[in-house]
Amino acid sequence: MKKLMIAAVAATMASASMADISIKGDAYIQYADNAIGRTAASADTTANRKRINLDITGKSGATTVVISLRNDDNNNTGAVEGTGASGGTIKTHQFYMTTKVGPVNVKAGDFYYTYGLGAWSKGGSNKDALDISTEFGNTTVGIFTADNSLSAGTTEVYAATKIKGFDVTIDHNPNSEEGYTDFSVKGTVNGILVAAEKLSAKVANSDTTLIHIGGKASGIKWDVAHLKNGTAINDGNAKFAPLGSMLVGTAARGGTSIAVANSNDFSKITGLAVSTKVAGNTIKAIFTSLKTASTGTSPTTVVNDTVNGAELILTRAMSGGKLTVNLGNLSGSTNTDANTTNKGLRFDVKF
Repeated sequence: MKKLMIAAVAATMASASMADISIKGDAYIQYADNAIGRTAASADTTANRKRINLDITGKSGATTVVISLRNDDNNNTGAVEGTGASGGTIKTHQFYMTTKVGPVNVKAGDFYYTYGLGAWSKGGSNKDALDISTEFGNTTVGIFTADNSLSAGTTEVYAATKIKGFDVTIDHNPNSEEGYTDFSVKGTVNGILVAAEKLSAKVANSDTTLIHIGGKASGIKWDVAHLKNGTAINDGNAKFAPLGSMLVGTAARGGTSIAVANSNDFSKITGLAVSTKVAGNTIKAIFTSLKTASTGTSPTTVVNDTVNGAELILTRAMSGGKLTVNLGNLSGSTNTDANTTNKGLRFDVKF
C-alpha cells in the first residue's frame, strides 16, 4: 500500500504542470497550569505545548493525494506509524489518495475515520485502510476496512442518507464476537438542533448512547447533552469533547493541555453549555455532571465517583489567529486532590 502511495505522489509531482498542488496547515501554542491531580504528587503541574501541522495536497483529474506532516511535543504518531524519537521530529500522520472509478469512490491509505457523531470513536487512526462507496440517489453505501485485512473483525458496511432534512448514518460490523451496529441522526427542527447516536455492541456492556439538543435565543447559544457508556468501554476516544469541553478530551483540537480525562473514562456525562458574544469575544460556560466508570483507571482514582465540572472559555479572533483563555474546575469528588481548577492559555493559527 505504501509503495503504491509513493508511486502516486511521484507521478503527481512529476506532472506538476498539469496538477493542482496546494499547501495548507495549522499550528498552536498553549500553556496550562494544572492543579487537578489524581494524587497530590500529580497535582500542580504546568505544561507548554506546541504543534505544527502541514497538509500537502496534489490533484490531477479525479485523483487527489494528501500527505499530512506534523511536529509537536508529544509522541508524533497518527494514521501512519512513523519512526524516530518522540518530539522535535516531523512525522507523516496521514498519507492517502482518493479517486473515482466510474460510479465508485475510492479512498486508500492511512487516514483518520469517525463513526457517526464520534461519541464512541472520533478521528481514529487507520493504517492501510480502504473505503469504497457509491451513491444511489441521495444515499451513499460503502464498505470500510483497515489494517490491510479483509476479515470480518476489521471490515464494515455503512449507509448514509438524508431523510426530511436529517442526516442518517448506519455502520455495521458483522463480526460474531466483536461486531457492532452504530446508528446516528442529526438535523434541525424549527431552529433546534437534534442529534443522537447509539452504538449496540456484541461485547457485553460496551454500548454507547449520545443525545444532544441545542438552539439559540436572544443572542445566547445553548446546548444540552447526555452521554452514557457501558462499563466495558476501555478504549480511548481522546478527540471527542462533549459540548466543546476543554476538561474532557485530551486529544481534542489536536491536543488540549488542561484536559484531565477522555469521554470513555466516564460512564455518564450530562451537561449544559451556553455561549454569547461580548465586545468581539465569545464567552462560553459549561456545566457538567460526570460519573467515573466502574472499571479501569478513574481520572479521580475513585470508581463510580460523581463529580461536577464547571468551565469558562473565552475566545477572541486576533490578527492571524485565535486566542483562547479558559478555566476548568472539578468539585464533589471524594478525592480532594481532584477538587480544584486547571487554567489554560492557547493561540491557534491557520495558514
